[in-house]
Amino acid sequence: MNKIKLINKLKLRKYRDEMNLFIIEGDKLIEEIPKDLLEFMLTVDDIGEREFKKLSELTTPQSAIAVCRKPNLNMRSPNQRLTIALDRIQEPNNVGAILRTTAAAGIKDVIILEGTSDPFGPKSIRASMGAIFHLNFITMTEEELIQANFNLIAAHIEGTDYREFELPDNAALILGNEGQGISGNLLNVSSRINIPIQNVESLNVNAAAAILIFHFT
Repeated sequence: MNKIKLINKLKLRKYRDEMNLFIIEGDKLIEEIPKDLLEFMLTVDDIGEREFKKLSELTTPQSAIAVCRKPNLNMRSPNQRLTIALDRIQEPNNVGAILRTTAAAGIKDVIILEGTSDPFGPKSIRASMGAIFHLNFITMTEEELIQANFNLIAAHIEGTDYREFELPDNAALILGNEGQGISGNLLNVSSRINIPIQNVESLNVNAAAAILIFHFT
């Protein structure tokens, strides 16, 4: 397939999922790409500035666009005490920021539940700042997560103070949708933990994730 046509296709999640490929833009992010995941790269010099600007999704295009293979799909890491599960988080910037925090804390495995924004979408990738290359992604349905061998922990307004909660082995910390929170089905089978706050109703999911992830690691 023509490289330009392929890049345009990969702007849609459908094709990213079908082909297990995704786009990276931005010179600093391209430097983060492991050599074994790089499929190909197109530069301004390859296709000309006019065509490159049409292809780029950045407000200010840089010098190259890369196509990469997705890393470590549906592979669980051995001896991981904590896994992060994202339940229908809609905002790509939130997904990317949580992935960056997860990688920074040394956690490897991230479960992407149905309805969650694509971690390999352009906004998520930019917000993650290359963290995607340090993580293992596992796609699951709600039911699959419930049936999996995890001790489920839900970040919820009605729960035990997180500072008084002892993290069990093989735990999965669930972070929920920005407006609706975690699904009822998952809440029913999860231990619930809470971050005590004052003066505001709730924390942004990024802030909550950072507090909990670094506390438990």
